[in-house]
Amino acid sequence: MRCGFLRRPCYGALVPIRHWFRFVAVVVFSGTTLLTVRSLRAQPAALCDPALSATRRALISAGQAVVSVPVAHLYERADPQGPLADQALFGERLRIVPQPDSCHGPADALLLVQTAASYQGYVPIDALAVGPGPQSTVSLVPGGAPVRLRVTSRLANLFRSPDVTVANPRWVLPLQSELALIEVVSARWLKVLLPDASLAYIQRGDVEPIPSEQPTIACVLAAAQRYEGTPYLWGGRSTLGVDCSGLVSSAFAACGVIPPRNAAPQMAWSSAVPVAEQAALRPGDLVFFASAEAPAGSPPKVAHVGIFVGNGRFLHATTSDRPVVHESALSEPEWQRRYLGARRYKTF
Repeated sequence: MRCGFLRRPCYGALVPIRHWFRFVAVVVFSGTTLLTVRSLRAQPAALCDPALSATRRALISAGQAVVSVPVAHLYERADPQGPLADQALFGERLRIVPQPDSCHGPADALLLVQTAASYQGYVPIDALAVGPGPQSTVSLVPGGAPVRLRVTSRLANLFRSPDVTVANPRWVLPLQSELALIEVVSARWLKVLLPDASLAYIQRGDVEPIPSEQPTIACVLAAAQRYEGTPYLWGGRSTLGVDCSGLVSSAFAACGVIPPRNAAPQMAWSSAVPVAEQAALRPGDLVFFASAEAPAGSPPKVAHVGIFVGNGRFLHATTSDRPVVHESALSEPEWQRRYLGARRYKTF
């Protein structure tokens, strides 16, 4: 929780009233009675209860985890009030970085994890599960290879039964959430296994098998355009909020390849080659920009990235103009002033 535009932690809102107490001291000095009031905070209830400690040990012992909430925040440090580093989506596999399995306080309610893009951050333990193994999946085609599914709608309802009228959805999952298929119930409904080993149902029109082939320009553009209108969120990587490099990494990941997570490493990505001139840009190329606030005369640093879509326009997650994913004209003076170059994926 943040207090207004100052972005300072609202400490009082984080601790239940029962954990605060006051005492009043009456002091008599030279015939004058002084009333002093001090507010002291008692220690919050211990976070390291047996269940939390056991879950922490199990996850660290397994060395891997599956995200069990729609969107898990990865924080830069073991503090849920700190800055967001990245996000991981429902069903995403994470590597648990080796760390002590003992639990001593609030910071130990988070685990240091690493994403498929080798990006690290701290995730709340209650957002993770050891998860079912790949043997849980079945095939959409009788006799075919086992498949995993991913959400292809901007948001998809995950139901408790194969009926939209019986109960509210169990979860609303963002684009690219992953699910393990265990049964084709009907032409409309699929039964899936969740990370906590429970069952749920999703409509076939909301998902597709995760592709394994090399990405295509059409795939990357279509994946990126599904984020259009998504609000800008620093560190975001979902259709609930995304940043510029999160948009790029998500679009390519949807098409079977994992690029670096941040803009500067994306410009240095070994799987991409430089594009010499703006006139040579093609759809699917990545375009890079310096910071708008860079001091005059300072060496340019990569601070922003977008995906060229053709006709002189690029798609990006930005706080400029409208703080949502939208297209901009590369010819605009501001973008020309900040332009640093472009890169093209090796097979495009």
